[in-house]
Amino acid sequence: MASCCPSPNGLMHVMSQDPNPIDIDSISDQATAWFTRLQADDVSTDERDQFQQWYRTDPQHAEAYEQTRKLWNLLQLPAAQIQSRIISEEAPLTQRPSEPSYPVTTAWRACPASSGMQEVGESKELLPRGLGEGGLKSHFRFAAISALTVLLAVTVWQLPEHLQNWQSDYHTAPGQQVIINLKDGSRLTLSTDTALTVQFSEQQRRIELLRGEAYFEVAPNKSRPFIVDGGPADARAVGTAFSVKKKKDDVRVAVSEGIVEVSADSTSTRVHAAQQIDYQHGQMQAVFNVNNDDTFAWRRGQVVFSRQPLSEVLEEVNRYRSGRIVAVNSALAGRIVSGVFNSRDANSVVDALKATLHAEAVNVPGGLVLLY
Repeated sequence: MASCCPSPNGLMHVMSQDPNPIDIDSISDQATAWFTRLQADDVSTDERDQFQQWYRTDPQHAEAYEQTRKLWNLLQLPAAQIQSRIISEEAPLTQRPSEPSYPVTTAWRACPASSGMQEVGESKELLPRGLGEGGLKSHFRFAAISALTVLLAVTVWQLPEHLQNWQSDYHTAPGQQVIINLKDGSRLTLSTDTALTVQFSEQQRRIELLRGEAYFEVAPNKSRPFIVDGGPADARAVGTAFSVKKKKDDVRVAVSEGIVEVSADSTSTRVHAAQQIDYQHGQMQAVFNVNNDDTFAWRRGQVVFSRQPLSEVLEEVNRYRSGRIVAVNSALAGRIVSGVFNSRDANSVVDALKATLHAEAVNVPGGLVLLY
């Protein structure tokens, strides 16, 4: 078990236990992170051994890695062409052909909560130290391919969100929180990276949650029930306060005040104040008690974790960032984390994790951070 003193911006303490199962999205992230890391010039023998162990642990690991490798190969030719063109266009006439060309990168740093992300500007800090001419050329090639890979990956990650934003009546960007006052007197608080539609009729008030999480303070009206459609599960209330969180086909309903009826697959369950219910893996789970201060902490700019795998923690933290933080190996992804972080400064989590887990971090152009 490892622990550290509380931090106002990062994680309060970290505990190490046996890793929990990792979902498909995490496996894909790990495959991308491993492949990116193995292209570096400073990869160690120990890291290669860790990769071999990860690769052989699960057939899904091998499949995800091979898909990443194939994508990388497809991008290698255009990346090399871009590198050649940049060198020919930007190299001074007096530069010798064998002289290395230094790529200009953009570095980002975590800033106080009030300012969010801030661009630092031109920097060479991301270049590994101790590289000779061959190493620099290799790094340039690696950086060009990485940029294209990340660009394509970000496009794939963000395309569904863009489509949902177009369909929505209200949506928020990563790190943004918005309060909406509806014409019936109800109030909605949209958490980070959330999209929903509002459909009111004389018979009912219906909200379709496309993605993300929202808190609903419902104005009483028994003749017009208030229904939040989360896809596979619905939450129905008359006058109460509750939140609904949707991630793909999983839905979570947490009740702050009153009673909410949650329905799925022709069955319904009543959830009371300070209780929560999850619809996961195609079925309704059991109701359990929660601490309202922790469950709804995001409304005051905090996110609380209690004994959760690092992979789950990063998945939630990434909702507050424009890029992604990925744990490279399954051992690190399975470390158990408890603590609190400031959602208005999500990038500070990287520093806290590095300190408490004794991990290292590599920043890749495009907002990707690799933890290993």
